[in-house]
Amino acid sequence: MSLKEYDFTTNTPSSKTIIAQKGWRFTIDQPDTSGYVIKFLKWDDEDNPKNQTIYAKVTTTQVISKKGNTISKNEEIINYYHISNSDFSDFTKEFTEEDPSLSFVTGAITVPIKIRPSGDQIDDEGNKTRPFDFTGDINIGVSVGLRIRLDKKGVGFLIPSAGINLTSVSIDENTVRNDIITSKTNASSLTPFIGIIGEYDNFQVALITGWDRLSGKTGENWIYQGKPWFGVGLGYNIFNTSNNNPSNNKDE
Repeated sequence: MSLKEYDFTTNTPSSKTIIAQKGWRFTIDQPDTSGYVIKFLKWDDEDNPKNQTIYAKVTTTQVISKKGNTISKNEEIINYYHISNSDFSDFTKEFTEEDPSLSFVTGAITVPIKIRPSGDQIDDEGNKTRPFDFTGDINIGVSVGLRIRLDKKGVGFLIPSAGINLTSVSIDENTVRNDIITSKTNASSLTPFIGIIGEYDNFQVALITGWDRLSGKTGENWIYQGKPWFGVGLGYNIFNTSNNNPSNNKDE
């Protein structure tokens, strides 16, 4: 579209025009009665050299240094342009920077159900010494991961992660040997874990494996001590990353 250069001496668009191309980014300097006064963002020379003259005019002036020498000094005079309300409404959209292809993220994961596989050993009565089990332990902790973008739109991600939880584990006389306990109770566990999280449009599914470790005599006699468990977690925005997107940037 054709845009007129804005003249601040008269506070009106001048007769000088440019042809704005698709994809040019700008910020709004101020609104006026018929539209907006805008300025284009500055691009690196190697990326888009033709837009440097649109962003600003470079003038060279002669100045006297503190030592009394005459030196040349380059100054930029920013060009401002006027866009009408109708063109602004019809031909521009807010610019949102895409998520990086790889980013470091932190978050919290709660695993509602842990699946504990059975062991291979058999006792004198023909029962497995470590039977299959699943529990709903209370757990809270922190995790870190690498968020890998899978598509250009930034809606699909894969997040390999690892972390550690403080877990309240349910135990009883059947899972702790040598009569250490005689009734059902809870014990604290420090639980390292690793996992992979798939994300689509902020909805996340996590496949996690970890190792519960109880302390003291209870841990030494607990049949699941240090044995891997598996879990599935579901969440919305488990991980968040900060985006420094200027809210008033626009695309032509």
